[in-house]
Amino acid sequence: MFYHNKKLQYFRPPEKPDAVYAKKIQELIGGTFGEMTVMMQYLFQGWNCRGPAKYRDMLLDIGTEEIGHIVNLRRAIALKLVASL
Repeated sequence: MFYHNKKLQYFRPPEKPDAVYAKKIQELIGGTFGEMTVMMQYLFQGWNCRGPAKYRDMLLDIGTEEIGHIVNLRRAIALKLVASL
């Protein structure tokens, strides 16, 4: 159901670790309007959709796209915390 390609479109490793910036990126994942909240809302609405299947599929597709955003942000946090020295 889900497909994940681990290759980044653009890759430039950070020059040094930056925990403060990583913490700011982490807020994008789990904050009030973060990707995790948005993902859960779309998936919940998609799973509970009683209308035509095309609307359910659209909501589930958007929720799946949000999962990809979370993966990208997770990768950015990992790079900022464990930068090559």
